[in-house]
Amino acid sequence: MNNLFYKIEGSGIPLILIHGFTGNHKSFEIVSKYLSQYFKVISVDLIGHGNSMIYDESLYNFEKSTKLLTNLIESLNINKVNVLGYSLGGRTALHLGLKYKKNINKLILCSTSYGIEGEENRKSRILSDKKIIDLLTEKTIDDFVEYWESLSIWDSEKKLGVSARKKLRAIRKSQNPLGLSLSLKYQGQGVQSNLLNYLDKIVNNTMILYGENDIKYEKISKKMSKAIRNSKTIVVPHSGHNIILENPIFVSRAVKNFILGVKNDN
Repeated sequence: MNNLFYKIEGSGIPLILIHGFTGNHKSFEIVSKYLSQYFKVISVDLIGHGNSMIYDESLYNFEKSTKLLTNLIESLNINKVNVLGYSLGGRTALHLGLKYKKNINKLILCSTSYGIEGEENRKSRILSDKKIIDLLTEKTIDDFVEYWESLSIWDSEKKLGVSARKKLRAIRKSQNPLGLSLSLKYQGQGVQSNLLNYLDKIVNNTMILYGENDIKYEKISKKMSKAIRNSKTIVVPHSGHNIILENPIFVSRAVKNFILGVKNDN
């Protein structure tokens, strides 16, 4: 069966957590532990990640992968769910917000891009993604992780403690290379449509978070916030791109307050 793996913690208002590329439900370990004190937290493994390895290649595009998520939500008898997505999970959340807005209460986008602007930039990204896909299919997962962690976007992760870095690397090394390659092939930023001109169709209250040292995503987040009518941006201090791991308590408090509609106490 083509079902997504998920883990439920806590009770009450439902909140689904969607991880980024190379992650799984364990990526939210600290965040989910905090938020499960207040909400019913559903941490999922996206298609091709963790325990959601699916071999049907036709299911890896955003249309089909978001349908897998809505099927999961419906199977849990949830009418409306709050959605938090990080990076790839944030782009997935954007697609959910555009197509399944009636199923969503509030939207939380962490280190999220709406897509790549400009045909040349898109072509360049497709080529760089193709090199990663080749690495995943021709080399070992260890070779891929070594390359992936060398990318400048992850420089701020080097400030994490030894234990946190070990857990992060273990999650990355536990992935199925085929699942990652299919995810990148069909859901990479190079092949994803630029959603900027469609974001005004998102009607849900939306919170957009980015790390204070993530200059690229600061610009993207502010542009995205201007396009989404009921949205606001939050800067996560002492963080680069991986805000859910670099400052999980700040993110968790911001999410709690946003969903409950209380003044931010960070």
